[in-house]
Amino acid sequence: MKEVTKERKSSYTVYAAVDGTEFFTKEECSIYEASAKGVIHSKIAKMIKGKGDAWETLGGYDDHEIVALKMNRPEDLDTVKQFFLLECPYYNKKDNESIKEAKFNIMDTAYKENDALIFGVNCDGEYYFINSRTNIIDNLLNLKEDKE
Repeated sequence: MKEVTKERKSSYTVYAAVDGTEFFTKEECSIYEASAKGVIHSKIAKMIKGKGDAWETLGGYDDHEIVALKMNRPEDLDTVKQFFLLECPYYNKKDNESIKEAKFNIMDTAYKENDALIFGVNCDGEYYFINSRTNIIDNLLNLKEDKE
């Protein structure tokens, strides 16, 4: 008798929501897409203008990504704020009200100045707000000037 090891490949069907979230049943996918989270995620997915590996882009954040969100309409600003509150619940606590307002001010300014917002995505798929593109660049330039 001869023992033979063979590899078996199998395929299965998944249902992908408009934001890319996958489900094993059509019903689960439909329920998600109709939920507040599903609706906001689908709107955010349409606003993502850049996506990159944070290790290459920022240096040092293994298995993290960054996404740039571009707001073109007033409703986009509202969507980003809803997304922020949904995905960053830390800022919903009463003690963090002033920090949340500061983040909202950055978002308002970015919208008015036609700037992009940068969010991080960790290895668990959780989002966190980083800053606006212009603020990041200004901070980097200030660091360079401080060294000189």
